Amino acid sequence: MAQYKEGTPFGIIMRALGDLITLNIMWLVCSAPVVTLGASTTAMVSTMFKRRRYHGVPVIKTFIKEFGKNFRKATIINLVFLALVAIAVGDYIFVFSQATGAVYYLYLGVASVAAISALLILTFAYAQLSVFENKVKNYIKNSFILAVIAPGRLLQCWIYFLIPWGILFLVWHPFDFLVYFGAFYLIWGISGPAYLSVMVLEKVFARFGYEKEPDEPVDK
Repeated sequence: MAQYKEGTPFGIIMRALGDLITLNIMWLVCSAPVVTLGASTTAMVSTMFKRRRYHGVPVIKTFIKEFGKNFRKATIINLVFLALVAIAVGDYIFVFSQATGAVYYLYLGVASVAAISALLILTFAYAQLSVFENKVKNYIKNSFILAVIAPGRLLQCWIYFLIPWGILFLVWHPFDFLVYFGAFYLIWGISGPAYLSVMVLEKVFARFGYEKEPDEPVDK
């Protein structure tokens, strides 16, 4: 089995940080067309699962392979995600600019349901696609089921993505916040929280047959 020689603790940390920087940049570049957001997210998360499972997989090669492998299903899921985001944004804009009375609460409810649905798909659907073989509709359906089964894990994943905003907002005043926040997101802003989320999702998926220990070699 081809595995990365662990080396010193410092070397392990530097390797991990370097891999996260690489994945973050690749995600940003490959997500730029927006329509490829799903494929790039799935590729990043899948690479992280494999990295934790097999230790030291080549992240660039693995990312590219997973991007192509899951492109069709990930793109379909992404279209559903983007549609929900569009509904949520459009309804929120209407709610806070024009709606009054019963219409206000109706559109607020629709917007909130769409926003939460989009977040559930973003949290669970792409990760499922990374490790399980299934139909697209089942990835989406199971995202809602997983939210009911593991609400604590779901909240934990969301917190990981909110922490960078909170820390940077408290440390720097508004102008510097934008500067440093932008720099942080170019380096680890997506891949860092995503990696922590993968660690959480391993425990969730373990209930459904996912095993962290490798059962077959991975070619370098």
